[in-house]
Amino acid sequence: MTENTIGGNGGSNEMKIRILVALAAMLAAVLGVQGTAQAEPGHGDSIRYASAKGCVKKGGNIVPCGTWRLVTHHGRVVLLKDAQLRALNEKGDPVTDSTAPVAVSGNGQKIAYFRKDGRLAVRALDGKVRLLPKDTLPRKTAQYDVTLQLSDDGAVLAVTAGRTKLFDTASSTRLGQLPKGRYFLGFSGDGEKVLTSTDAADSVMELGVYDLSGRLLHNGTPPQLVANNGPYALHADGKTIAVLVANRKVALYDLESDQVTGDQRIKLPKDSTAHKLDWTGDDQVTLHVSEEFEGAPTRMTVLQHDVTSGATTVRDKYKLLKDTFVFAACGG
Repeated sequence: MTENTIGGNGGSNEMKIRILVALAAMLAAVLGVQGTAQAEPGHGDSIRYASAKGCVKKGGNIVPCGTWRLVTHHGRVVLLKDAQLRALNEKGDPVTDSTAPVAVSGNGQKIAYFRKDGRLAVRALDGKVRLLPKDTLPRKTAQYDVTLQLSDDGAVLAVTAGRTKLFDTASSTRLGQLPKGRYFLGFSGDGEKVLTSTDAADSVMELGVYDLSGRLLHNGTPPQLVANNGPYALHADGKTIAVLVANRKVALYDLESDQVTGDQRIKLPKDSTAHKLDWTGDDQVTLHVSEEFEGAPTRMTVLQHDVTSGATTVRDKYKLLKDTFVFAACGG
């Protein structure tokens, strides 16, 4: 692999994961980049995942160290020199064993992260950077309490710190804000709506769909088949929700009619954990799963599943950098 640096000395340049997922582990895998890449827009390369290195301290504890690394489909490792690696607490002090959040868009072209000066930034893989407003987060917010997620096309960023705010990444303007008590679950397939959940009376789950301005479109209480499983994905139609059920099938639930409208069996790799489900076509969902060794993720598999025919294909498969402490993969 080749190695590049981006955003050093003042941070004029940088590059989501979602942190789709941040998984702490010292991985026992060897380095590898293999499989078929996702559609690669622009100049041809895209981010596969971001990785923070783990270093062993005296006493055997493993902590994050170094610089966020972006591993691309073409085998490059890009260093984000101006990105905050260790999370800062509410007093602004670095936390030894926690990383600051990052997120990568599904198309692998944009990454959201904290700069070392504390500002939230969105960087395109081609080097263009947008800073979010200084008042994006409440005062004295610990970075480890912040969640970032980009839409699959990277056009919208969700920033959750208590409430969720939605930003246009091209202009850094705020599009809307979700009501209090609504938990952000993800973007719709077209990136124009968001899926949320909340616990109503008697701990019953409610699902709600909002547009980017924060206006409620659909709301309902799903059956136990949906509420007790996951992850979830919202179709571009704004009402059809795909859910992974017991790691064995993908079910479809219509929030408007309150009906389960279908399900298809799906076979996941042995001893794998599902992290992210996205609609990537009218009848297609994409699922990111990790295979584990001694309890630590070592290999990612990206599956494409046809919800009509039940056919499943492998879009991508790769091993993680062997010294990874935390990683975040692209969605979509």
